[in-house]
Amino acid sequence: MKISVIGAIGTSPPVVTEFVQYVEDTLKEHINDLIVICTSDPFVRSCTDLAEQAVKDRYPHIHFHRHELEFEDLDSEKKVSGFLLDMVKLLKRQVNMYGANKIYINTAGGRKDSILALSLVSQLFPVSGIFHVIMPDVKSFNIELERKHVEIEGFGETEDKKSYYLIHKDIFEPLMYPPQSSYSVIKIPTIPYPPAYLQKLAQILDRNKTIIIKSGLSFDYIRRCVDIGLLQSDGKYLYPTDEGRLVAKILRSSLGVRE
Repeated sequence: MKISVIGAIGTSPPVVTEFVQYVEDTLKEHINDLIVICTSDPFVRSCTDLAEQAVKDRYPHIHFHRHELEFEDLDSEKKVSGFLLDMVKLLKRQVNMYGANKIYINTAGGRKDSILALSLVSQLFPVSGIFHVIMPDVKSFNIELERKHVEIEGFGETEDKKSYYLIHKDIFEPLMYPPQSSYSVIKIPTIPYPPAYLQKLAQILDRNKTIIIKSGLSFDYIRRCVDIGLLQSDGKYLYPTDEGRLVAKILRSSLGVRE
């Protein structure tokens, strides 16, 4: 059984290691690959470096991968489109390249817009769970994190990160691996989509127009697709919108041939 964990990181590196600790020590499952989505922001890179070394120190069997985005925020439809297609490739890689039997999504870190988009597209894949890490006493946690700001920056600047971590382990380890009683992890319910139905939708979104009665989709489902802007209808034919064509690309990639 191979397990991949995917999550994002921002300026709070413990959200990565807390979830790793939960999977390894509470669920008693061994993670094979950990993929951390980050940005090029210097402090975020330092936080990613710290999370990587903390994982390597306590769980050396985990392969740590960073997936760095080319932008900080999803502040345009073009960036959202690019991000969604990028996440489809990332998710496919877990199955096709790493041979993952289980994929867990950790939604606790990074930008919420990115995590929302990742969570939505992940349901097209054999994802076994979407999780969120909750720290009840978040005010005290943030104060403690701010106190370590200088050390985290220093970690990002040093060349020998392993030695730096070991020298400052009494500072970093309590921060990265707090007592499990101090936080909780909740599983967010997901609904699997029937691939055959999604294949039909992808075909319709790829065409210039489709006769409604020959679409193979229920009228209720067609109405929903029109309401949310994937399709337009004149009562006889269905026409894909630009948003619909983007969804077609996502569906083709996620349901298509192996990479």
